[in-house]
Amino acid sequence: MTDETLHDPIWSYFQNEAQSVFDGSHARLDYLVRAAGRLVSTPRPTLLNIGIGDGHLERTAQQRGWLVHALDPSPESVAALVGSGIAAQTGRIEAMPFDDGQFDCVVASEVFEHLTDSQRARGLDEIRRVLKPLGYLVGTVPYREVLENNLAICPKCRQVFHRWGHTSSFDLAKMRGELAPHFGHITCRQTAFVQFAGRSVGGKIKSLARLVLGKCGASIAVPNIIFTARKS
Repeated sequence: MTDETLHDPIWSYFQNEAQSVFDGSHARLDYLVRAAGRLVSTPRPTLLNIGIGDGHLERTAQQRGWLVHALDPSPESVAALVGSGIAAQTGRIEAMPFDDGQFDCVVASEVFEHLTDSQRARGLDEIRRVLKPLGYLVGTVPYREVLENNLAICPKCRQVFHRWGHTSSFDLAKMRGELAPHFGHITCRQTAFVQFAGRSVGGKIKSLARLVLGKCGASIAVPNIIFTARKS
């Protein structure tokens, strides 16, 4: 069994049967939509999101009046998004069913850690292909994840696997190195994405502490790398 076929059921399960796992991702996805809006100059950007999750990013961008598309290997996730009125297609990052130069911005948030080195290289080539000239890739990956800390074993078949289907860990240098052969004008930094709105004073203090720790790269804050890269 390849990593691809092993991890597909894991991700499909979370996207279709256990979507509450994505509740904590909304602050990150909201931030990425705002970041994309700052980078792209056109008033109605054409955006592609790779990896549907619970569809929060697509719905948020569509509410802004953007032209939104999504790509995901799960037919069930794609069907649910299409049913809500958002354009989505089944497919993989390394062979995307889109035209050359179709998008102003591509978002790939918590995607690259799921891919092998060869898949990631092909996927970045594909992202560059479907972006318009001077279009942007915006995304995130976990910062310096210790993969072994999230291993599990199937009690039936004894297969050892990462509980979220991750295959790669990144620091800032590695992320820049992945992007450099494909893009110019690259930015990478570490941070944590936290929610302040609607929280109590104590909750806001906890969010602030997590944000500070995340910017320092402390694992207790579950930090991310946020990156942007422009097609030249």
